[in-house]
Amino acid sequence: MRTLHLTSPLTHGEDVALAQKQLAGSNVFGHDFAPGKVDGQFGEQTAAACIRAKTFLGYPPKQIVPSYGDELAGYLSGSRLPFFKKWQQRQLPKSLGVRALALARTHIGEKESPAGSNHQQFGVWYGADRVPWCAEFASFCYAHVGSKTFVPGHYYAYVPFIVNDARAGRNGLSVTQNPEPGDLCCYDWEGNGVADHVGLFQGWLDSKTFTAIEGNTSVSNNSNGGEVMERSRKRSQVQAFVHVAR
Repeated sequence: MRTLHLTSPLTHGEDVALAQKQLAGSNVFGHDFAPGKVDGQFGEQTAAACIRAKTFLGYPPKQIVPSYGDELAGYLSGSRLPFFKKWQQRQLPKSLGVRALALARTHIGEKESPAGSNHQQFGVWYGADRVPWCAEFASFCYAHVGSKTFVPGHYYAYVPFIVNDARAGRNGLSVTQNPEPGDLCCYDWEGNGVADHVGLFQGWLDSKTFTAIEGNTSVSNNSNGGEVMERSRKRSQVQAFVHVAR
């Protein structure tokens, strides 16, 4: 992305609005750096929010300048792993979704063993091993950071049940059009109305594309690939974004 900074006339555009949303709280820390109105114009309030964010993140003093670019976006989304791991050690993120996302990230690279068996620790924990396990992975991450919604053996091992309960407002789940870090992304690859796969929303790359942490996926098999991975997805692939309230 282009680097955003104060100009005259003001820099404006969709990328500015996305930056403002991230600075306003749609970040892996769940912190509002007060960028002002999300209006797509990089004004003084947005510039000041960049300074607050960089101070919060521990930037060296000489680098605390009123600009927003790929580096700051990466730290706030959690995609810059070394820096985010330091923050995991320093303070526990506040929101339930952010905590679940942080835990999910620690499992990136884990694979079922043997390959193709669907055997892994998340299914063992849930009580239904050797079955497709993307929902069990999401349930594991939420349950292990204190969620009361996800219960091994009961909630959830089947993605359509997550969507159905969210649409009905049951069990602390709700559908959202503005996902926050850690919210569930329920995908419908075929567009047939039945959810096929689930991951944990991480952050927007642009207005149509985002990253998520997912269990049981791979570049050759989206829904049953056998590994925990960070994936890039399109909004059009999502049947429902689901927020977890408890």
